[in-house]
Amino acid sequence: MGSRETALQIYGGLSEADKRVVDAWRELGNDLVTSLLNSRVLTSGPRVRAVDDLAGWSERLYGSAPGLLRRESAEHEAAHAITARALGVRLVSVWITSDGSGLTTFEATDRERAAAIYAASDVWVNTLRHRMFPAGGEAGCRSDRRQLIRATGGDDFAMRAAYRRAREVLDGYRDEVLALAEVLEQHGRIEF
Repeated sequence: MGSRETALQIYGGLSEADKRVVDAWRELGNDLVTSLLNSRVLTSGPRVRAVDDLAGWSERLYGSAPGLLRRESAEHEAAHAITARALGVRLVSVWITSDGSGLTTFEATDRERAAAIYAASDVWVNTLRHRMFPAGGEAGCRSDRRQLIRATGGDDFAMRAAYRRAREVLDGYRDEVLALAEVLEQHGRIEF
């Protein structure tokens, strides 16, 4: 059996969540073998949990404090929005739901600014507010990481630069992120 056949067999045995991660690498123009290796779905070490596993995991963590999941979602989306505004990107809308999902939409921009906007939620939830949010925002940040990979072409240097830029912005706009999160928690949706 050749490497392509072996890769197809391995890919076929992955969970749907892991297949989506591999597919994000394939969409960048990588072959299946390279995508399997770069996505790190084959490693036994620490990696992002499957989205299917996260639903029960976050429920167990947040079960005693249901408002915490909504708060995390509000801060997650506020971090995207404030980073976009600070980088001069026009926002379209920001919204969250009670189940913890949300979306920040913004006008098209260059890849570097888009990458920083995608990195912002991960920086906020997993670095700047990691003590507040024990689940670490893995489900929402996972989607943002796929967008970050697309925006940077998977280039490690570009991804680190995006995280640094997001961190610089968020360090200077902490109060604004928290204020916008308050508004999102109360109203659920903001149109610009």
